[in-house]
Amino acid sequence: MEKTARTKSPVAGTTAARTPKRKGEEGMATPAAKRSRAARSMTDADEPAPRPYHHGNLREDLVRCGKQQLSEVGLAELSLRRIASSVGVSQVAPKHHFGNKEGLLAAIAASGFRDLTEFRFARLRPNMSAEQRLRTLLSSYVSFATIHPTLFHLMFAPQFRSPQTHAELNEAASQSYHTVARAAADYLAEQGKADEAKAHEVARVAWMCMHGVATLIIENRFNPWGAPKVNREQLTNQALDLVFAGIRGVSGI
Repeated sequence: MEKTARTKSPVAGTTAARTPKRKGEEGMATPAAKRSRAARSMTDADEPAPRPYHHGNLREDLVRCGKQQLSEVGLAELSLRRIASSVGVSQVAPKHHFGNKEGLLAAIAASGFRDLTEFRFARLRPNMSAEQRLRTLLSSYVSFATIHPTLFHLMFAPQFRSPQTHAELNEAASQSYHTVARAAADYLAEQGKADEAKAHEVARVAWMCMHGVATLIIENRFNPWGAPKVNREQLTNQALDLVFAGIRGVSGI
């Protein structure tokens, strides 16, 4: 006959009997208990894992993802929800940083102008003459446009016409332009014709000419019907030759 141990009951002043468990009894489970645990495990596995908290610079990540999707799906299919989902945040997150879709597009366009400036500088060499530097800055504008056509179109989209609305975009575009204006000033100075006003005139007209070349190349409309065919590089060089001939002519060089 087994002895029972006496232990204090939760109720003060009383005792309760505690029957010792047999060896191995603690690790035993009934079939029903096993089925219940298995069901709970299956339910837990079916539940989606919680979305990880985003670390780092979310604004830059959204712009970078937007640029990538812009090239993949085009401007018409680009949406805040798609970009937010790719980055791993809620669709409210882009609105917090950019206000609306136009704000995000403006930030992407500003990033495009900064990319353009870096692209141009990467092609300059220390031993270049002032004319070679200006020519390289103008030709690389066309190269950048042909490599990133969708981004290039967005950079000059009509919804960004209000300067007071998109300060970041205007600053990036201005820096891109002044890169050419400084190179034009250096070129005129090298020719003994230093003139700040003339440098801006040269930069503006030269940029307009190369923008037209870039746009026609992107649209594949640079070989008019009946004209001798040229490739992209030939067209760019022909345009540059005429631009510099014009500069020399009006500047008396």
